Amino acid sequence: MAASVLLLQWRYGFNWGDEGWLWYISQRTAHGEVPIRDIFSYDPGRYYWSAAVFKLLGNDGLFEQLVANYLFGAIALAAAYLAMARARIRAGWRGAALLLLGIGVGFPRHKIFEQSLSLIAAAGIGYVLSEPEKRMRWFLYGIATGMAAFFGRNSGLYFFVAAILAYGFLRWSSRAPRFRPPAAALLAGIVIGYSPVFAMMLRFRGFTSAFLDSVLLTPNWSWPLRIPFPWHSHVHGLDGFDALQVRSVSWLCLAIPAVYVVSIWKAAREKQFGSLRLAGAASLAGIPYLHHAFYHADFFHIAQAVLPFAVATAGLSQYMYEAGHPRWSLAFLGGISALALACWLPMEPGISYLRASAGDRATVSAISIGGRTFEIPAEQADIMTKTKAAFQACGGKAGSFLEAPFYPGLYAYLNTRAPSWDTYYLWPRDSQIQQQQVQALVANRTALVLLNRTALFDRQDWLRIDRTYPSLVEYILAHYQRSDVSLPDGFELYFSPQRCGFAETQGLDIR
Repeated sequence: MAASVLLLQWRYGFNWGDEGWLWYISQRTAHGEVPIRDIFSYDPGRYYWSAAVFKLLGNDGLFEQLVANYLFGAIALAAAYLAMARARIRAGWRGAALLLLGIGVGFPRHKIFEQSLSLIAAAGIGYVLSEPEKRMRWFLYGIATGMAAFFGRNSGLYFFVAAILAYGFLRWSSRAPRFRPPAAALLAGIVIGYSPVFAMMLRFRGFTSAFLDSVLLTPNWSWPLRIPFPWHSHVHGLDGFDALQVRSVSWLCLAIPAVYVVSIWKAAREKQFGSLRLAGAASLAGIPYLHHAFYHADFFHIAQAVLPFAVATAGLSQYMYEAGHPRWSLAFLGGISALALACWLPMEPGISYLRASAGDRATVSAISIGGRTFEIPAEQADIMTKTKAAFQACGGKAGSFLEAPFYPGLYAYLNTRAPSWDTYYLWPRDSQIQQQQVQALVANRTALVLLNRTALFDRQDWLRIDRTYPSLVEYILAHYQRSDVSLPDGFELYFSPQRCGFAETQGLDIR
């Protein structure tokens, strides 16, 4: 299923923000740099996984990054399918769930790690609940929890909370073993699973302090957005697929918690492990991830944190069928599936490409990224092509190019290193950090800057780089000249006259 999703739509689109950030950090990791210490990043696991795939494939392009993503996703889909098979969920229901999950991992494709970990948590809780008296199962789940934290500390926390909920569920259903043995096994497993981070603390000088600083910075990595419940959804002026998708997401935000609550309540009354108990297990695992989905509740974050509901839906639907309600069972499964498809399909890269190119083929362009041809929006391709020409005209050296505020995929596209540790300029920084950024430009003899001072991200004016990094912007405007290169969407190219060899014959006139 993961291979099908990759083969059908790998060449469509390129999110040079978050997806480009993953690709860039994976590239630098493959070149020997240390995530968090040398580059502002999430937890190291996903980057070492991607770097290992790069080494195996002999290339570090965007296609290879997508392969790394979907390989990880394939592990999670296999775990979910195995959990459903062990719970004796029928092939038809397993197939429906797998189809939904396959479409789910298609968007957002750079967040497959979070999606996959949520499915592994669902399978893991199901594994524990099937025989909760066995400490080895708690121990193995603990290892999975520690490894999840290596890939993302938030997922590690959600795994741990799911284990607490699972024990509470067992107490509620009068099946709980004594507390101390499973708790000790779980904690021992967490320590073992998280050992790669401990090893990095011992191996890499400066990693420990950088890691602790990143933990303190975690609460500032995002800002809350209200949940798009139906009564909050704004679809005025939208029609067709756009309005359907927005409305579907708003109802999904009600359907998923409802499925979780019903599954847990019904499963507490079930004596044997089966389809209903797996539905409850998937719901227990999915509940902590609702924090990730609903705190910053745009569909990007909702989509990456709610996939356990597909497993819960399959289990609950089969239970209804076996309980003598086949029509209700099929109506429930069909309704949830249709709702999920209405949410995800319009966002799939392949569907987005077809919709964009159907009206006007000139809105998309073919561009070579990492040695393979991708179809991306024409304006984005224009910016990338002109930036590459300017970068080469300015010498094309490591550290000689800066993008701001949030397009780190350009570094990976140019196969170059950013001038500083930070590659995202979204959050307000104090004057000391901004001065460090200025010093990095001087130390690296940065010759070219791609700047966007408009409020593009969520249309939040307070996120304009003039406000988050005012001293850095002031330095750029004072020490760099704006080129005459015409770029769309508020992008501007600035160059250093002392360090960059712009020439009129290259079509990069100075204004």
